[in-house]
Amino acid sequence: MGFELESLYQAMTFALIDLVAGNEQERCVDVGTRGDAARIRVLESTGEVMMTVYGTGSSEVGEQLVLSCLKRISVQRLGELHKAPLKKAAPLTLAKG
Repeated sequence: MGFELESLYQAMTFALIDLVAGNEQERCVDVGTRGDAARIRVLESTGEVMMTVYGTGSSEVGEQLVLSCLKRISVQRLGELHKAPLKKAAPLTLAKG
């Protein structure tokens, strides 16, 4: 079982959306495309639209999603996040052989 980047990207996306929403409720992401244009809608469990972003290609849509999330995080919440300790990795020991 290897490390899967797709799973990491999905987990990062939902973690960022949870930070914006301030909770970890169930959400749905609806993606619509037409040619190169794409739309991402984040829906609450009630069906209410939390945010919508548009772009051309996955890079632009991803960038717009991140920017939209960052603009929605309050200064107070950023201060709280700044004080939260990060998990530190255990030192790695490489085996010879």
